[in-house]
Amino acid sequence: MNPKQPSNSRATALALLVAWLVVSATGCRAQPPRLVKVYEARGAMGTYVAITVFAPSEALGRKAIEAAFARIERVEQAASTYRPNSEVSRLVAAAGGQPVAISPCLAALLRRGTEIAEETDGAFDMTCGPLVMLWRKTWKRGKMPSAAQVEATKALVDRRALKLSPDGKKAQLLKSGMSLALGGIAKGYAVDQAVAAIRQAGITSALVDAGGDIYALGSPPYRNRWLVGVRDPGHPDDILPKALAVANQGVATSGDYLQGVKIGGRTYSHILDPRTGQPVEKMASVTVVAPDATTADAYATAASVLGPKKAIEFGESHPGVEIMVIHREGKRLVQLRTSGFARLEVVPEKED
Repeated sequence: MNPKQPSNSRATALALLVAWLVVSATGCRAQPPRLVKVYEARGAMGTYVAITVFAPSEALGRKAIEAAFARIERVEQAASTYRPNSEVSRLVAAAGGQPVAISPCLAALLRRGTEIAEETDGAFDMTCGPLVMLWRKTWKRGKMPSAAQVEATKALVDRRALKLSPDGKKAQLLKSGMSLALGGIAKGYAVDQAVAAIRQAGITSALVDAGGDIYALGSPPYRNRWLVGVRDPGHPDDILPKALAVANQGVATSGDYLQGVKIGGRTYSHILDPRTGQPVEKMASVTVVAPDATTADAYATAASVLGPKKAIEFGESHPGVEIMVIHREGKRLVQLRTSGFARLEVVPEKED
């Protein structure tokens, strides 16, 4: 999670593209009138977080949004590796030593991340922090790390060396030098926490978007689904012609089209394969729809690592999960989808 908020015109234009879609909807249905739309966007989790709610009054909507951002701040204080006093920073500082007390917030995040690490056989691994730091440092100099550096660093990546106490009150990194990278799951988790706060406020229609990690709660008034746009990796300022119609689902997209690094004429993804220590290549974009945003976020990272065919196989084996992969074959971008993905796609109606 990068503490610097995006401020350039490119980021703003991309945010506006998403905003156009996420407050749209599809399919009419009967629903009680007099709901007020309340919207707010703030910098958080190293990105823009935009929240739209439909509430009985603006005051209730504002109160729900404040509660949602308070939950997001709680996640950031627990899980941000960019905050030296965060819980996860204290855990990393104690690597190789005694267990560290953690909050239920961080415990739930680490527990879910551990489950997904096992489920994906290490394609998703929160302990890949040392690799992330190695590649980031060498990329800043426009170089690649040596094979010896990668191999030495891989020794510090071990998902089974992250231990949670049975009661979830303590965590421990068993090896000195270990660190955590939570960027592939923390934004989705923050979205789910925000949605939980909105639900507690009695609101049943909302959409939370943390830089592309999204949860669609219920549906807007008189509609069946929210519409969520997917960026076109071939033209990142645009969105694909078909949007996703979702309700009570999380959506996340990962890829190298915005955060890739070019060295020696080759594009390398910011996503690393924890098993090999190497960056993912040729995976332009992976979009995952799942029952919650935490799962969608982490699965999008894992699917990027798994590669096109294995990513689709993974999606097919998980009920309630749909995946679209856009990968490079030479100069072409090729799309693969799980069997149910097309049922989510709609062409947005043009507004007058």
